[in-house]
Amino acid sequence: MRTEDLIAELAAAGPAAPALNPRATGLRMVMAVALAAGLFLLIAGPRADLAAKLVEPLILVKTLLPAMLAFIALPLALRMMRPDTRLGGRALWFALPAALAALLWIATFVTTAPQARFADVSAFSLAECLGLILAISALPAAFALRLMRRGASTRPRLTGALAGLAIAACAATGYSFFCTQDNPLFYLTWYGTAIAVVSAAGAALGGRWLRW
Repeated sequence: MRTEDLIAELAAAGPAAPALNPRATGLRMVMAVALAAGLFLLIAGPRADLAAKLVEPLILVKTLLPAMLAFIALPLALRMMRPDTRLGGRALWFALPAALAALLWIATFVTTAPQARFADVSAFSLAECLGLILAISALPAAFALRLMRRGASTRPRLTGALAGLAIAACAATGYSFFCTQDNPLFYLTWYGTAIAVVSAAGAALGGRWLRW
């Protein structure tokens, strides 16, 4: 092939796709959900007694547990952008926040009077908690999956689920600064439900958007 023909063929093929950069992708994902959570807190405002309450262990856990989930899930989601990648033993890291959440839920259930266990659960509180975490997560999760299409995951559903988990956990972390529901039975159950819903949506969308 003559040089002129090669140049013409390359020109016709268009610009090369940008190189895969998981670190930059992860940073943009975190910035997207931080922007959404920050905008929510700017509009709604954090709880008035936030500084005083964060020194209480059971309330601090409300922020630390979803943050831990995000810290585990995001690197795994980015890792799965490459073909033929498996989680292997890295998935065991999820056992730590899962065990802490389960132990705290059981301990609170056992030590709380029956009439007080779910006294703060109402249609409004559930709609507020679930609805706001889902709302904060929605656009960043969709944006994250669009970014991850630059990869070549051979397990798109798992990749999408991990991305949804990371985004929702970040959203729940931000929402926790607003939330005044301090009963672990409440926040462990409903934060967990919201995170599970976004993870499931990420798996469903990932199966379509990340397939190649």
